Amino acid sequence: MSTSFATRLKQLRVSLEESQISFSEILDIPTASYRKYEKGEREPTLSVIEKFFTHPLTQNHACWLITGEERPNADTSNTQMTPPDVTQSYNKDFESKFIQTAKESLLFICHLGWFKRGKEVNFESCGKILLRDLEPFLDKNAGSQQKKVS
Repeated sequence: MSTSFATRLKQLRVSLEESQISFSEILDIPTASYRKYEKGEREPTLSVIEKFFTHPLTQNHACWLITGEERPNADTSNTQMTPPDVTQSYNKDFESKFIQTAKESLLFICHLGWFKRGKEVNFESCGKILLRDLEPFLDKNAGSQQKKVS
């Protein structure tokens, strides 16, 4: 699996226009481990493979990533796939609105003075504010993912 998995992993990352660092952070994989996967120096563990199948950014391409074959359905047979068309699975408009909302939330938190020198930061409260502001995006994304599965 290593060489072809490594090649497909890099193709997926490049098609998503992510650096190795950002892609490993998105998937919550240590960067050093991710680099070894992409170089073919290390095989991914089951928990790492699971991340590809469960993350909204990669779940539509996980089968191809692991096997090199398209997921079979009524319209296709098991054939070699070209690098994934990520525009179908990941909406850039959604991403920009999500980032803008997160930025506004973080600016609000900074405006409250929670990040001042010598002051202890309550990250739980920060997380609650971010979740409150971003929850509509998470619900919308989960709903669109459900529709794709149905």
